[in-house]
Formats: sequence, C-alpha cells, structure tokens
Amino acid sequence: MNAPHAVTALTLENFRNYAALSLHVQAQPVVLTGHNGAGKTNILEAISLLSPGRGMRGAKLRDMDRSPSPLAGEGWDGGAGRWHSARGEPPHLTSPARGEESSAWVVVAEVTTNDIISKIGIGRDAEAASEKRILKIDGEKVARHATLAERACVQWLTPSMDQVFMEGGSARRKLLDRMAFGFEPEHANRVTQYEAVTRERNRLLTDRHRADPYWLSVLEQQMAEHAVSITLARLNIIHRLSDHLAEPIAGFPRAEVALHGAVESWMGEGMSALDAEAKLAARFMDLRSIDGATGRATEGAHRSHFHVIHREKNLTVERCSTGEQKAVLLSLILAAARARKAWCGIGPILLLDEVVAHLDVDKRGQLFDLIQSSRIQAWMTGTDAADFQGLGADCTHLEITGGTVRIRVEK
Repeated sequence: MNAPHAVTALTLENFRNYAALSLHVQAQPVVLTGHNGAGKTNILEAISLLSPGRGMRGAKLRDMDRSPSPLAGEGWDGGAGRWHSARGEPPHLTSPARGEESSAWVVVAEVTTNDIISKIGIGRDAEAASEKRILKIDGEKVARHATLAERACVQWLTPSMDQVFMEGGSARRKLLDRMAFGFEPEHANRVTQYEAVTRERNRLLTDRHRADPYWLSVLEQQMAEHAVSITLARLNIIHRLSDHLAEPIAGFPRAEVALHGAVESWMGEGMSALDAEAKLAARFMDLRSIDGATGRATEGAHRSHFHVIHREKNLTVERCSTGEQKAVLLSLILAAARARKAWCGIGPILLLDEVVAHLDVDKRGQLFDLIQSSRIQAWMTGTDAADFQGLGADCTHLEITGGTVRIRVEK
C-alpha cells in the first residue's frame, strides 16, 4: 500500500526560535508536546509554508527570522555552542554561539506522495529590498503558487481561527479558499491575481487623472474573468463539503454550507460562465463612480458570503456558542480532508494546533480513529502527552523542552 501524503523530513535554519533543526519522521501522525513557548507551533508554521500564502500565522517573512538575542536555558552548552538532547539521539536542535548574527530563514521539507518524494525549499530572500519569498522544488526555482500546491496540500486549525465566524466575510472566504487549494492548485494564483488587479483598479479610480477608461476596461475584464473562475472553484468545494457534511464526522456536529453573492446567483439561475464574466465586467463599469468615491470595489468575488449553519441546532454558526463554533470549524476541516481523500485518494497534511485540549476523551478518540483510518498525516501539538494516548504506538511523539527536540519513547 502506498504511503500517505506526508512530510517525512523537515529542516529549519534561523526560523523563529530554531537556529538549526533536522527532523526525520514516518508517514504517520506526529505529536509535539511541551510547555507553552517551547516552539511547537513554530514547527507547524514551518510546514504550513508548504501551502500558498504566508502560512498559518499570516506573518511577514522578516518576522519569521530567528532573533539574534542571547540564548540561555536548559540544554545550552556554551563550549560547544549548541543545544543538544539529553539522550543524545536525533532528531536534534542546534543553536548559534552567543552574539552570532542571524540570517534569513530557510525551511526545507521532503514531502512523500504515493511513495514519490518531492524536496521543497522555502526561504526569505535576504537580498531583496521588499518582502520576497524564494521557492525551490527539487532544486529548481519556481514562482507560481500553483506549482507548490501541486506538490503539497496542507490544511490547518489553530486557536486563532476560533473567531473565524465572528470576524466577518474576509476570514470566512480565506478559510474556503484554503480548502479549495487542495482541489484546484491554480485557485491560489487566481485569487492572488484577482486581488492585484482589483487593487490597481482602485488606485486608478481614486486618482481621476490616471483613470484611463480603456485601461479600466481591461482591468475590469480581468477582474471578471478571475472572479468567475474563483466562484466556480468555491462552488466546487461547497458541493464536495456538502456531500461529506451530510454524514457524521467523528462525532462532530454536521453543518450546512452555502455561498451567496451576485455571481453565485447568476450561475444558480443557469447563466454560463462567459455570460457571467460579461455581466460582471459591465457591472464594474457601472460602479466606477461609487467605487472611486469609496476607494474599494463594491462588487465581485471578494464580496461573496460563506454561509454556515449548525444543522442539529438549525442556527447560523455565528449565533452558536464558542465551543459549538470550534466544533463546526473542526468538522469543516475534517470534511475537506475526507473529500480530498475521496476525490484523488490522497488526503491533506493536517496541522492541528492545541486542538485536543478542548475535546473530551470520547471526541479525542473519535478524532484519532478518523485520522488513522483515513491514513492522513496529522501534526498535533499539546502540553500534555497523556491527551494523545488514544493514538497508540502508530504515531511519532516528539518532546520539546528548553529548545531540545527529541523522540519520546513510551515506557
């Protein structure tokens, strides 16, 4: 049987609190435990950079550089200038000597898919005047997000996402788009291009001396084309989610999902994609004066609303309790994982940061059973190793203490 889609090797240099980290793990669930601030989430963030965008924290590239501040703490060997494991066994962590300056970060991962290994390198370009990321796949530089999305599919759930349903439409659309990347790698490029063209149109409209009507028409046609393609991809993931949300998912609440917006309405009425593009481009032209006054586009794919209902409660998710919202969010992530597995036989790599701390024993067991039965590699963090006992021996358990990462051996 082929190995699941998984990160099997990870190397970090000057990334967050890691000067140098080298991990080699099996294509199975990985648990990272340790005190808060030990660096568990930093490892998950590094893996999240294998997906288009700025990763699960949405941080600026420079903010991921390792701080050159003096180091102290358990495991520091001043003479050798490195952190080391008390057991003296890999995986290990090393840090530079005190006073050594840090440089731009680098993340290198080996991603295994159906027994084929891709080596993906990501880093910050220290020589660029502005924020610029370097991406290499199997030693070759690439520029397109779609190329990265073809090699690695990563989904995540973090504590900061608990408020996604209360933060407004933008956060919900980003969640939906992130799930869509796993089915249509080109979706990431379309979203990026749509946002860039929209910003350019906004700049022209707010500066009447630069607002050339012909160039505005070109931009609006590009916006319309990207918007319709984005909408089609979103409707596709909505359809796939709906199919899997109709069935119980590891005991988590089922949800009903829908996408509301102008283009969605037109296409729901049977309008073709080409006709929708033409109508939306004309709509953009009609809205120029309004958009110029407000400084933003009042119509388009960035105005669609991702609507989620807690099926058992028959309530929109924003009206549910915080705990219920988190449970629905987890069910969406799991539904997307199952949908991708059913679609192409390959599930995503899941990053679940501090997710089990808020689950009772039964829910944890159901979550672990789903992960293992689906043969999905999930990287999970927590402060208490006992919370992950339900995974049994079929996982890699890493302990992070005082900057040292080591394999935890069950006694």
